[in-house]
Amino acid sequence: MPRLRHDFVSRSPPCRPVSDMRRARTLGSGSCTRHGSAFRGARPPVYRNTTRSCWASGKLRVSATIDAVHHAHRGGTIAAQQSIARSTAIMSISTATSRITGFVRTWAMAYALGVTVLSASYSVANNIPNMIFELAAGGVLSSVFIPLFIERMQRDGENEAWKFASYVFNITVLVLGVVAVIGTIWAEPFVRTQTFRITAEKAQLAVYLFRFFAIQVVFYGAGMVTTGILNSYRKFLWPAVAPIFNNVVVIITLLGFYVPLRDTHPQLAITGLAVGTTLGVVAMAVVQIPSLVKLGIRYTPRIDWKHPALRTIATKMGPLLVYTITNLVAVSFRNAYAFGATDRGPAVLQYAWMFYQLPYGIFAVALATAVFPELSALAEKKDWAGFKAMFSSGFRSTAVLIIPLATLLVALAEPVVRLYRAGSFTSADVPVVAGVLVWWAAGLFFFASYMFVLKTFYALQDTRTPMITNLVLTVLQVSLYAALSVGFAGWAGFGIRGIPIADGIFFAVHLIVLGLLLRRHIGGFDIRGIAWTVLRVLVASLAGAAAALGVMQLTASLGSGAGFLLQLVLAGIPGLGIAYGLSALFGIGEVRTGAARLKRIIARRRNAS
Repeated sequence: MPRLRHDFVSRSPPCRPVSDMRRARTLGSGSCTRHGSAFRGARPPVYRNTTRSCWASGKLRVSATIDAVHHAHRGGTIAAQQSIARSTAIMSISTATSRITGFVRTWAMAYALGVTVLSASYSVANNIPNMIFELAAGGVLSSVFIPLFIERMQRDGENEAWKFASYVFNITVLVLGVVAVIGTIWAEPFVRTQTFRITAEKAQLAVYLFRFFAIQVVFYGAGMVTTGILNSYRKFLWPAVAPIFNNVVVIITLLGFYVPLRDTHPQLAITGLAVGTTLGVVAMAVVQIPSLVKLGIRYTPRIDWKHPALRTIATKMGPLLVYTITNLVAVSFRNAYAFGATDRGPAVLQYAWMFYQLPYGIFAVALATAVFPELSALAEKKDWAGFKAMFSSGFRSTAVLIIPLATLLVALAEPVVRLYRAGSFTSADVPVVAGVLVWWAAGLFFFASYMFVLKTFYALQDTRTPMITNLVLTVLQVSLYAALSVGFAGWAGFGIRGIPIADGIFFAVHLIVLGLLLRRHIGGFDIRGIAWTVLRVLVASLAGAAAALGVMQLTASLGSGAGFLLQLVLAGIPGLGIAYGLSALFGIGEVRTGAARLKRIIARRRNAS
């Protein structure tokens, strides 16, 4: 199942000289400095009575984070959680901008292509390289790389860690380059994995497009390694904004090239669409390079196949490759059965997927990405009390961020989808896409929570457990796709809506299974506290969704023309306000903390003015 969609050697990471370790712990950012105050020289600063930099020793950077979290679960000052909040805020703002441009991109696709066979072929052809990117960025390559990179930094120093990074980059580009060549030459077998329920003739347009899209995997892979490096240094900004450049290039391609030429030169328009989409991926990878340059690149243009960390990453990657393959199988069946339900099926899923992923991509991904390096460092030190406290806080925060937005999406699905209503996207397409969005949104919490727990296993460097559970439960997922979309034993099924219903069941079951296995792995954690938080947020969110529906009924006269935009705002704002207001009244700490932080920001701005 694709998720979203999201994203050398340094002279020295940012450091601040400190007089002793007690002061170092107050920095609490997971690195040796707070944001905005760093040494930029070619050499790292030397601390009093020592000749090693903070990063060479490995102690200062990690102890700041780990000790802060250790005190956090005992009720002390939560410096590490403050750093995570800052990182999450930076990423949320950047990712929100990225998601907005992503919506404009999808809107441009709806305007230019509509819900047609062409848009379905485009979605399918672009799905394979997108899946490789999304799965790897969300848990495959970066999730293996970051813990090992941090481990090499702590044990062997900065230079060895960056040699390891260079080797991983070289291998990634080499392997994915071979995949790209094979995909370009033998495109049809790749495409047929997702179109086996339609004839080969109907799949030829997707085959043609995929020949151009196959090369994307190389730039996705290069970008993934770059993102892993930057995230290891707690540099979250450029990996978060990189997709903006991808989106802008594709928007220009759709509206500035394809639309003007589609009637007079249709073949040239389609070819330009394919080339422009690929150039967007190139831009997304290249734009992260300046951030690496700022750190200071010492790229090693070779591969040491005997490097011990490469053997470790190969061992860790084995289960993740199986995990990736099983996900690709699931997505192949998803698209195939979507085609079985309607010849426009993949396009319907594409448009609904954009809104389904919006809350997750803006908030949950930012939170998980910020928490992941901290969990990795805690696991490395075997501070299980701190690890469980960090996990519990992250899981509850995921619920607080996602559940109100998911329930609001269920309530307002149809007016939300009407945002696509322009150009080739007709009014008849709105209820079809909205019906899919309702069921996907209903299961969004299970998906977001599952991904957070999956990240937690990767922080433990346990890739085998998720691989096994995914391998077993993918059979359930594929069976549900078939049964719920096209039916069985004389029952017609739910049609295209059966796809999101199947996903909701799959992610709920998978979340429960992984949660139980995690409990066995690290010992008991705060399940009752998590469940109590989820229940209270759900009740508050249902009240907010009911209020939003009430406003929609009261403002029904605004539903025609562009008035639905005002109607959407009038319903959405009080809906979210009631959901989070009741959550605060229910005593949910994460909401109160966020509100207090917002008040401090407003107060500072007033004082500054």
